Amino acid sequence: MKPYTFYYEPPTVLQDTAYFDIYALGGVRSEDRPFTLEQINLPGQNNAEPGIHYKAFTDKSVANLYVIKAGQVHARVPIIVLRDPSLKSKTVKLQFEVKANSDFKLGEANKRWRRLELTDGLSRPPAWDTYLETYYFGKYSVTKHAFMIGQTGEKWDQPFVTALRADFSILAYWNVELKTRLVDYNKNHPGEPLKDEYGDLVAFP
Repeated sequence: MKPYTFYYEPPTVLQDTAYFDIYALGGVRSEDRPFTLEQINLPGQNNAEPGIHYKAFTDKSVANLYVIKAGQVHARVPIIVLRDPSLKSKTVKLQFEVKANSDFKLGEANKRWRRLELTDGLSRPPAWDTYLETYYFGKYSVTKHAFMIGQTGEKWDQPFVTALRADFSILAYWNVELKTRLVDYNKNHPGEPLKDEYGDLVAFP
């Protein structure tokens, strides 16, 4: 699963590209091998809509990009995402896989799909897991996430949080820094301490 948000982009950015890696088994071939992607709708979920949240896989502007070149077994697959207004209030999921054709047979069911979660707001980075929640960042909320971004100038997105995990001293630094910033914020807003979208006080461990 790969998250994507337009949150950090200026309003003029109406589309972008997310990339996924796809590998073919069975060795290289001497000719290009085009493939086709198809969306798999997830029951009970907000599924992305082609032409609204992403360019349809059959769109002529992208269909010819889906190919594993001669002499290769790997391709970076571009998914063109679209900034629909509905993404301000919800996250949609785009799950897709390669369709079988004369060049490709379907692989193992649990390995042949990819998923993109698309929004125009903030969402919890996967790297902000139970460990970081318990010892460094506390319970996730959009309000807390926005506070962290606004106070530090950092994105606190998946790449940033993932990089933090490699250095416990940096994690400890940010933990202290964020607690200090929160204390200062609450002092500057007497009687109105920072609360999240659930009405709970924002806090760091």
